[in-house]
Amino acid sequence: MKDYYKILGVGETATNEQIKKAFKDIAKKEHPDRGGNESVFKEANEAHNTLKDSQKRHDYDTQRKFGGGQGGQGQHPFFNEDIFGDFFSGFSGGDMDFDGRFNFSRNPNVRTKTFRSRQQANRSINVRMAISIKEAMMNNEKTINYKLPSGRDEFATIKIPAGVQHGVTFKFPGMGDDSIKNVSRGDLMVQMSVLDSDGYTRKGNDLYTDKTIDCFQAVRGAEFNLKTLDDNVIKIKVPSGTQHGTLLSVKGRGMPVHRTLNIRGNLYVKIQVLIPQLSKADLKKIKDL
Repeated sequence: MKDYYKILGVGETATNEQIKKAFKDIAKKEHPDRGGNESVFKEANEAHNTLKDSQKRHDYDTQRKFGGGQGGQGQHPFFNEDIFGDFFSGFSGGDMDFDGRFNFSRNPNVRTKTFRSRQQANRSINVRMAISIKEAMMNNEKTINYKLPSGRDEFATIKIPAGVQHGVTFKFPGMGDDSIKNVSRGDLMVQMSVLDSDGYTRKGNDLYTDKTIDCFQAVRGAEFNLKTLDDNVIKIKVPSGTQHGTLLSVKGRGMPVHRTLNIRGNLYVKIQVLIPQLSKADLKKIKDL
């Protein structure tokens, strides 16, 4: 017979609050979605759901006292929605979806508690939206057209925050598949593809671009105007003796940092020194110098 008190690490006189806390501590460490041990988590969940219920706990204690039965092992207790609602609300910004894989109940009459049914999760619609890094420089709004499994066209207006990163997914609840009766509508999942544009590439919150100068400008030094992605013009100074491949940095002229106020990455300008093609006569003159 399993010792539920030992599994949770509490005494036989533990209060409900102590049992709840012990289970939460184990869940934080052993939940499979966080890389924990599924069998340990399952046992702890079974123990918690038996001991938190006064009648089940009384029956379990009686069986332990007289050495009978399996102490609740014949049934797999269902998840406690309240405790998991509190516990997982702190993960991933408070929105963590479960697909039902921890449905331990073998009794079809027991309604297993999950955060989200597999049926609803499978009815989410995933689409990609491509924007340029120029568009990602500022708050934007775009309309996306997508098809439901029924073939019906749907439209959604997406508000895109400045500085959005490539690969970020936005969730729009209740805008997915609605083809199954008596089941709430799925979600629309929009994944952003932020593409290089206008001669600029992006790495994190920094922007990179190239500027070609001739060898005389590289030797003497130079100054030129550069149009930025936000349609401003800035002056770039090239120091004398600049080598091919040199990176010149301009602080605070990169991408806006998502969800911050007036913080931006840096702009890097890679200098490409153009070596002129000389005629044989010019090469001879240089050799004769």
